[in-house]
Amino acid sequence: MVSGTRGQELITASDGLPALEVAAHTKEKEFVIERITDIFNVGMQHKWSQRYYIDLFSGPGLCCLKEDNVEIDGSPMLAAKSKTGFTHYFLADKSAKHLDALEKRISHLGLPASSNVHYYQGEADTLVNGVLEDLPPARRSLGLAVFDPWGWDFAFSTLATIAQGRRLDLVVNFPIGYIKRNWDRDLPRLDAFMNGDTYRAPLQAAMNRETPGERPARVLLNAYTKELGKIGYNFVKDNVVVDNRRHVTLYCLLFASKHERGADFWDKVTKRTESGQLRMFS
Repeated sequence: MVSGTRGQELITASDGLPALEVAAHTKEKEFVIERITDIFNVGMQHKWSQRYYIDLFSGPGLCCLKEDNVEIDGSPMLAAKSKTGFTHYFLADKSAKHLDALEKRISHLGLPASSNVHYYQGEADTLVNGVLEDLPPARRSLGLAVFDPWGWDFAFSTLATIAQGRRLDLVVNFPIGYIKRNWDRDLPRLDAFMNGDTYRAPLQAAMNRETPGERPARVLLNAYTKELGKIGYNFVKDNVVVDNRRHVTLYCLLFASKHERGADFWDKVTKRTESGQLRMFS
C-alpha cells in the first residue's frame, strides 16, 4: 500500500492497477454520479449530438471499499460506461500514476471510435486553459463537469472559466466537514475556493453559535450558491449530504445548472439514496 492523493491510500486492485482505498460512504457519491451521467445522456442525446464530460480530479478510475474490499468504479469510469455515452471526455489528475491507470482502464472499455478521450496531468487551476482549447464548440455542445477534490483543491475562478459561455452542468463535491475542521488554516486558498472572503464573518459566528439556528454548513452553501448565481447558475441543488457511520457530515454533492431542465434531472436522480430510501430534503 502506498500513499495516494492527500488523505487516501492506493492499493493494487484485482486488475493489477492502482485503486483508491475509500470508505463505504463513497458508494452514495458514485451512485448519484452514475445516475446523473445516465439520465444526462439519455435525456439529451436527440437534442445535442456533442455531449462532453469533464473531470479534473479523475483519480485512477477504481475504488476499493476498505470495509469489505469491494471494488467500485470511480466517476470517470461511470461516465465512460453511461447509457448512450458522451461523445467527448476530458480527464485530468495531478498524479501520473492515477492517470496512467485510468487511461488503461478506459482503453479496455472499447468505446466507439467517435469518442474523443483527452487526458491531462497537473493541478486543476493550472491546466484549465489547456482543457478549454480542446472542448467542442460551445454553441453546438452540452457538457457535464464533476469537481471531486479531496478538500478545496481548486479556485472558483477555474470553475467559472470552464463554464463561461457554455451550456455546462456542474457537480461539485463541497467539502463541508473538511472546511469546518480546517477553515482557518489556509484562508487565502479557501477564499479562492469560495470566490472571496465574505463568508468568513457569518461562518465564524455560526461556528461560535452566535447566530441561533444558523448552521456553518448552510452559511457555506448559501455563500457558494450566491457566487454560482453571479456566473449564470440560477438552479442550484444541495440536497445530497453524505455522512460517515457516526452521522458526521463529510460533504455535500452540489449540483448547478443554467437551465431548469438540469435541476429536474437532478431531482429525479436524487429522489432515493443508494440504499433505496427516499431522500430527506432540508
